[in-house]
Amino acid sequence: MLAVLPLIKLVSVQLGSGAELAARGESQRVRTVVLPAARGSILDRSGAEMAISLPRYRVVTNMKVLAGEGISTSADLERLAERIAPVMKLDRSELTQTLLNAEATDPWVRLAETVSIEDAERAVALLKKDEIENVLTLEDSSERVHPAGDSALRLLGTVGPEGPGKLAGIERAYDSELQGKPGKKVLELGPNDETILGGEHLLQEPAAGSSVQLTLDRSIQHETERMLAEGAAHAGAHKGIAIIGRPGSGEILAVASVERDPETSKMRLSSGPIAFSDSYQAGSVFKLVTVAAAVESGQVTPETVLQVPYRLQVADKLFSDHEAHPTEPMTVTEILAQSSNVGTIKVALGMGKQSLHDALTGFGFGSSTGSGHPAEASGIVPRVSDWTTPDLAASAIGTHQSATAIQIWAAYNVIANKGRYVSPRLVGSVIAADGSRTIPPAKPSRDVISASSAAQVSEMLQQVVRDGTGKQWSIPGYPIAAKTGTSRMAAETQLDKADGYAWSDGRYHYLAAFTGFLPAERPQVSITVILDDITPGLTGSTAAGPVFSDLAHLSIRELGIAPTNQADVSEDSTQQTDPSAASLAPSTAAPPTTTRDANGRVRAQPAARLISSSGSKKTEER
Repeated sequence: MLAVLPLIKLVSVQLGSGAELAARGESQRVRTVVLPAARGSILDRSGAEMAISLPRYRVVTNMKVLAGEGISTSADLERLAERIAPVMKLDRSELTQTLLNAEATDPWVRLAETVSIEDAERAVALLKKDEIENVLTLEDSSERVHPAGDSALRLLGTVGPEGPGKLAGIERAYDSELQGKPGKKVLELGPNDETILGGEHLLQEPAAGSSVQLTLDRSIQHETERMLAEGAAHAGAHKGIAIIGRPGSGEILAVASVERDPETSKMRLSSGPIAFSDSYQAGSVFKLVTVAAAVESGQVTPETVLQVPYRLQVADKLFSDHEAHPTEPMTVTEILAQSSNVGTIKVALGMGKQSLHDALTGFGFGSSTGSGHPAEASGIVPRVSDWTTPDLAASAIGTHQSATAIQIWAAYNVIANKGRYVSPRLVGSVIAADGSRTIPPAKPSRDVISASSAAQVSEMLQQVVRDGTGKQWSIPGYPIAAKTGTSRMAAETQLDKADGYAWSDGRYHYLAAFTGFLPAERPQVSITVILDDITPGLTGSTAAGPVFSDLAHLSIRELGIAPTNQADVSEDSTQQTDPSAASLAPSTAAPPTTTRDANGRVRAQPAARLISSSGSKKTEER
């Protein structure tokens, strides 16, 4: 019996090896190919395509098959590239290099990833005329294209052969929904690993991805980019951002960003989604938070009068208004409308550090808005435990904290929404291949201040445009509640330890902002404009104001916003609790007083009270 064991072992090994060899032979005779799923489209709010995938062919070759057709030498490969490159619209030198760099036995060499179906088939037919067959294999592929060109491209992101990049906007954030599920097929291979004609077997059909419908409006987006580029160029800005949206729902209709090309000095679309990623010390636009918090706490009312000097010493720091003036009485409304630094700081000193810090975080600063864009930054609100009294003063006028443009836009919407914070929204719905829709979850809305306080602050912001820093940008029939801002930019390299705003060229550089909503008593649209590093001497009003005005007119036209009948609008209409409601009910209140300025434009004063103007021009902070 022992003598039989070696024989049994030998037979076992031979049988086992034979099975393995058969399996290995089978595996070498077939190849499993992944069939890409059709990537879902990205649509604007009306269904217009912003990003779509078109069917293409990936063109590959088998070096052993080429050699079998007599194409093996460098000269042969160069002639092949010269023959097919023009037909497939490929760079001849790059195609030649790909062929020359391939191993002689490589069965799969990618010549091109996305060739149009027509061009790829023409290349195959051309070689067939030369009696060269089966050297090109056409595999299913796709190409991501953008019908609107580069418009909103930094927001959407791009997709390459390996998928979207880490910060590729909507493409990245919704990649799992867009990409669908790939299929599979099996190919039978010949002795040189070539695909045998008719040897394809489908294992699984690919399932198309879902489409993502944005809140963006493609036409408004394009016009916003154009107007921003023109306005930024006119202001001599290095960068610019503009946001348009619906305050009640948080829907973003347009997000544009531009930058100056260092080589041509012309404005171009920015290289990144800076409305979400870049933070700014936006200056006076933060005064909204200081005043709103003080009104909410009952510390001040719009009519509270403070004695406002030109300069104010706070511990070891000296703060001042833009232009010199004697100490004078100013109402809180005038302080906000005329953008007085000193007046705002005096309001903040009465509040204290914790109250102002809580107000800043309550208005959404220091945390993500929940917009869904993967590049969104949180901005910076330093810990209140680290604040000094001068830090409190600087925070009151927006030079201690930083924020993104989208955070500023959302913060002003709190006033438009009667004191309620509504998170910005970029995506309206995800549409499956079967047509069913899913609305992505959003951060829950929350109350920040009361509707009554918001109404009072809205009235003060309207005074900014009636008789304050933004008065030249009023639009008859469309009351605007807004705030201007001009702030020093931190130096790129700090040369002066005592002054972090002193640049190497010996001057200060400024950022300009203009943000607000209209019509003020029934907000339909909110707009934020930020211009980075403007021409010296310009301000938030003179640099960013023209862009805000252009975008306001664009919004009125594109959204069909009706003018306000001043006589029918109640002073209390700003106190509705439904953010999306527009109060058009007749009012029993007395109509507001109207006057005309030197240009013949109508100026309106609130019906309930008239705010006296000190006539001072302490308009922009520094």
